[in-house]
Formats: sequence, C-alpha cells, structure tokens
Amino acid sequence: MAATVAVLGAAATMASVGSRCWLSWDLATRTRSGQYADTVSRGIAFLVARQADNGSLAGDAEFFAALYCHGMATIALAETVAMTGDEALREPLRRAIGYTLSMQSPSTGGWRYAAGDTGDTSQLGWQVMALRSSRLAGVESSGQAEARAWRFLDRVSSGRFGGMAAYRPGERPSVAMTAEACLCRMLLGMDASNPAAGEAMDLLAQRPPDASQPNAYTWYYATLASFHVGGPQWERWNARMQAAVLSLQRAEAGPLRGSWDPDPVWGGHGGRVYSTALAVMTLEVYYRYLPMHAQAGGRVAALAGGDGLEAVSR
Repeated sequence: MAATVAVLGAAATMASVGSRCWLSWDLATRTRSGQYADTVSRGIAFLVARQADNGSLAGDAEFFAALYCHGMATIALAETVAMTGDEALREPLRRAIGYTLSMQSPSTGGWRYAAGDTGDTSQLGWQVMALRSSRLAGVESSGQAEARAWRFLDRVSSGRFGGMAAYRPGERPSVAMTAEACLCRMLLGMDASNPAAGEAMDLLAQRPPDASQPNAYTWYYATLASFHVGGPQWERWNARMQAAVLSLQRAEAGPLRGSWDPDPVWGGHGGRVYSTALAVMTLEVYYRYLPMHAQAGGRVAALAGGDGLEAVSR
C-alpha cells in the first residue's frame, strides 16, 4: 500500500492544479504514460482485485494493521483517480471511502482497529488523509465525518493553543502525534497561521531528525506538517531531514542498494518495503503537495522560538 503511494509521487510536479488543492499534480502527467506507469498500474490493479465486499482494501493484513493498510491503499487509489480520471477506479474508491466512514466512532470521531473503537491519533491521520485525497478525486465523503474527526482532535490536544497532541486522550503529547494532529487540523480547515500550528512547530524544533535515532513514521508526519505550515522553520527542518534520511539509504552494491533498513521503532512491523516507502514519501513531500500556507495567501504561524512572524488565528 505505502509502496504504491511512494511510486505515485514520481508523477508529481511543482505545477499546481488549483489554489485549493492538497495534491500538486500536473494533470498532463498520467500514470499511464510515465516512467513508472506499469508499476503503478499493476499496484493499483492488485489493490482493487483484493477489495472486500464491504469496501476494505486491507487484503489479508492482520487485525492491528488492517485499517492502516486500508487507509494507505485508499490514498493510493484516490491519488490515482485524481491523476488519471480513470472512471473504472471511481466505484472502488467510493466503496473504500464507505468502509472508512463505517469504521469511524460516531461518538468520539476516532478510528482504531474495529468499527466504533474509541480511536487514536495515529490511525486518524491515515483516514483523514484518505478522505481529503478522495474529495480531490471527486468522491465526497461526509461533512459529519470531518466534524467528528475535529471532536477527536480536541480530546487529544493540549498546550496553550491546543497545538500539541497525544496518541489517545489523557496521554502525554509526543512529537509524532503532535505533527500528525497538526496535519489533520490543516486538512480539516485550520489555517497555517493558527497559533496551534506554531505551537506544534515549536515542539518539532526541539526534536529535529537525527540519523542516530531513526524514526521513519515520526519523520514522515513531521515533514508533512512542517512543510504545510511553512516559513523559516520548514527550511531548517527540511535541511535536517534530508541530511538524516539520505545518510541512512543503503548505497553499497547488491540487492539492498537504494533501500532503507527498518528502524527500531515501527520498522520491524512493516519491514524493508514499508521503511523504504516512508523514506521516499518523506523526501517527496515538497514537490508532491501544494503547501497549505500558500493556499492561505502565504501567512504562516509564529513560533515562540522567534521566527518573528505574526500569528493570526483561524
């Protein structure tokens, strides 16, 4: 699932398809004709062929990984529809989104492992990204689902401006969950100039990427959040991120050349393909997406650390 999303990034360019877009696709670049067209086509065909009757794209993933896999696969499918306009994929995407919506807790607004679970921020991120990508592909989800997601984010938030976030309500905030929650808020409509975004970036600045402590999951979401908030903090984060991620890529001759080793945090659960896909997706961020701070007219959040920019609330 994640590997297909990573390869799709090779078809992205700096061209914008509109000031309100999340993706920054050049629609003249089609997965049917690009360098990786066959790889993408076979990956998407595999996912669709294994779609369950209830719309799930998780395949034979184990229980605790199933909804993660479904979310990633839905993102891949939605981005393919957005890029190609392939009508044959639109119905599988609708069914996938229907499954996503059926798994959200109606009371807390979260997602976790089973339908109606209370939820966690890690799971929320993939599902919110799937909903947003699907909307841009022309497949609407539900405003009610987004309102519920906001409800869950409020429950895991902390800090002066609510910019920090925990894995589950009542737990301590972490860098990964703060970054993921910040991204979700922006996908759901929060302006990049909101003080909550600045508060989140303050926390990220305290834990920049360090090759001696690799954490692909944290780096991926932190890079997404930092990029979309923008400003000088993004330039600093990006420099540290590229230095750390590129230094960890296997460069020696042989079958592992070009890949990334699984990190000691979550890498062992996904293996080398997952770890490599996340590394590539992290490096693709700045040319794969149109930054949301640019969509908002260039305003970015002020950092408490002193980037000297005025914070404007949403």
